[in-house]
Amino acid sequence: MTDKQWQALVDVINGEIMDPLPVGFIIDSPWLPNWYGISILDYFSNDDLWLRANRKAIETFPEVMFFPGFWSEFGMCSEPSAFGARCSFPQNEFPHAHKCIHAVEEMGRITKPDPQKDGLGPIILNRLKINRKRIEAAGHRIRFSVSRGPLNIASYLMGTTEFMTAMLTHPEETHAMLRIITDYLIEWHA
Repeated sequence: MTDKQWQALVDVINGEIMDPLPVGFIIDSPWLPNWYGISILDYFSNDDLWLRANRKAIETFPEVMFFPGFWSEFGMCSEPSAFGARCSFPQNEFPHAHKCIHAVEEMGRITKPDPQKDGLGPIILNRLKINRKRIEAAGHRIRFSVSRGPLNIASYLMGTTEFMTAMLTHPEETHAMLRIITDYLIEWHA
């Protein structure tokens, strides 16, 4: 996001009247690699292709604010990997985090991961560090830290149906697990 786009976003948040209204879109791995003409796996595993795909988007649509812009992630595997979820990365399909909690009784065994060492988080952060100067040379800045939310992550760790059922049948255990996930996310964003 450029300084001008950032200021426009701040103005919108502050209720300023803008004419024309700014346009913004989420930009991430589901559409960017194939739009750029590369496989999803190449996008995830090659820093140069990741950067070039993101640059192509900002250069093709310079008037659009992309959120967060230069999003370093590994799809829905990003956060669940820190909790021990096995992740699959097909060549040109979205990655998938497999359940790692198979019974309600297993909810209490998860512990808070270290965002600087566990799962894909350190790789995500390092990609941004490695590419920061090139991002800034393109006139953009890293303005956001990003993640999925606790409910989304829990649904990947357990399965959506199983997690929703556990919310009703085992609310205390569910709350304890969500607290651990939330604490991890707080550290991740810090």
